[in-house]
Amino acid sequence: MKAQKTVRELLLEQLEGNQAHVDFDQAVQGVSYKQTGIKVEGVPHTIWELIDHIRIAQADILEFCRNPDYKELDWPNDYWPEHSSPPDKETFEQSIRAIRDGIEEMKALIRDSKNNLRKPLPHGDGQTLFREAMLIVDHNAYHIGQIVQIRRMMGIW
Repeated sequence: MKAQKTVRELLLEQLEGNQAHVDFDQAVQGVSYKQTGIKVEGVPHTIWELIDHIRIAQADILEFCRNPDYKELDWPNDYWPEHSSPPDKETFEQSIRAIRDGIEEMKALIRDSKNNLRKPLPHGDGQTLFREAMLIVDHNAYHIGQIVQIRRMMGIW
């Protein structure tokens, strides 16, 4: 193993998501799209709501990183799905794929040595690519933990 890793390498490891806990793929593995819409008593969100919220928030962060004409979404309305369950299996699978693809897109931005990780994005108010990558890491990890907890409560973990 290399003695000292670069910040880019460390960020890439964190975006993989399996350093200190389960990753997104492990959290959703084996759960059916119908199970994701089941409401568990005492829990504010269904698994579907958490999955699609991760997708929406991650896509928004990536849009902010790439688009100098970025338009803010309306919090909280634009960050959560309208329904507690996916309308169909295809929508569920599309959301899962979009999350995986989004992680790969952020990893590509981090890998690109032309991207200065610490330079504030010109259209922001001090945000850097480093900060936005860590925001994805932190936000995803929080909600992945919630998905695992709900699955435990449902007896499907």
